[in-house]
Amino acid sequence: MSQRKRIPHVCPACGRIRYLQPSDAAKTKHCQRCHCQQIASLGFQATAAKKGRDFAIRAAARKRKQHPTTLEAQVEAALCEICDIAWEREYAIERAGHNPYYVDFAIQTGRHFIALEVNGSFAHRQNSNADNLRIDTLFLHFDDVIVLTEDELTASTSLPDLIRQCLFQTGS
Repeated sequence: MSQRKRIPHVCPACGRIRYLQPSDAAKTKHCQRCHCQQIASLGFQATAAKKGRDFAIRAAARKRKQHPTTLEAQVEAALCEICDIAWEREYAIERAGHNPYYVDFAIQTGRHFIALEVNGSFAHRQNSNADNLRIDTLFLHFDDVIVLTEDELTASTSLPDLIRQCLFQTGS
């Protein structure tokens, strides 16, 4: 049984090389990851145009809650190991006259209400003014805002200990 011939295909957006059958290589321009990144915003824009921006934001939050990123799943598992806290994923911050903000994790310790954001290195590769404005806005609703980066999470030998340290040194 002979294996079908595959040819190298280079994604013009990211440079990733993958081997495809000639017929598939002729049909595609980008790799699957780049293609999905391009169409994701189009889906949001179409939903926002049809049903309103607020509806689209809430639908995106529901999807993120059902399908957390790998980092969010790791943080969620670590939070389950920490006693004496209550937490919620994709917590909505309702703002009069504005679309809601969603926080990755809202955590209630004994005395403090804390926002915990998990920032992957790809999605948050640019430190923008929008991120700073978002954090400033979150401080209006929370006692503290903790941002954990992918580098901090992967470097940690014990994720529950890292999160516990961040939570309980806050507002001490």
